[in-house]
Amino acid sequence: MRGISRGVAIFIAVAASSAFAATAKDAKPAQPSSIDGDVAVGRKLALEACTGCHVVAADQPYNPIYKGAIRPPDFKDIANKPNVSAASLRSYLAALPAIPKNWQMANVDLTEEELRDVTAFIMTLRDKSPPTSSQSSSSR
Repeated sequence: MRGISRGVAIFIAVAASSAFAATAKDAKPAQPSSIDGDVAVGRKLALEACTGCHVVAADQPYNPIYKGAIRPPDFKDIANKPNVSAASLRSYLAALPAIPKNWQMANVDLTEEELRDVTAFIMTLRDKSPPTSSQSSSSR
């Protein structure tokens, strides 16, 4: 009987570890480590939905009409903030409140795919210029 118990225990352990491995392999992460949306779709969506308040692109068809006390930042400025990453931007947009307070941006209720697309577009606006020689020497 002792051998049967041990055999059953080994079987259960192997089955459980196999099930865990299959679940872990098939599970999708809650939040991607990088945003890999469709840049063209994100640009189009941003031009349609965001230009009322933001400068989305230098060639957008019209200027923002928002005349509030605090001017919303241009998308290029957002992309070039030193603490902004694709993941942090996506998280910020997803967590915006439906009813904003204190001039905060309202949640525009984007789907997960739209969040990825808009975030991917915004991140393409990041300056890619190499640091100047004075910047590189000061960092040494």
